[in-house]
Amino acid sequence: MTKAELLKEFDKLEKEKGVHIDGIYYNSKKSTIENAIECLKCPDELLNKYLTVVSLKYPNSGRVITENGDFKRHSHNRLYVFNTARMILAN
Repeated sequence: MTKAELLKEFDKLEKEKGVHIDGIYYNSKKSTIENAIECLKCPDELLNKYLTVVSLKYPNSGRVITENGDFKRHSHNRLYVFNTARMILAN
């Protein structure tokens, strides 16, 4: 897929989920856009499990994320939990 097609899919998924992810723009790398698309496609149940993984590894970060409200709707925390948990599980 081209970068323009990826951005169209990203915009469509953002509207479907009702979530905006900060930091994804036309000048973003293709891999960054693809990662954000995977994050938006990730089911909420799996994101809750990812938050558990992050909270076990980084208790203070997990506490702050849960105190900020619904992290699945937060513009930064959703992608942060998604990426951090996948990094932890990869090791």
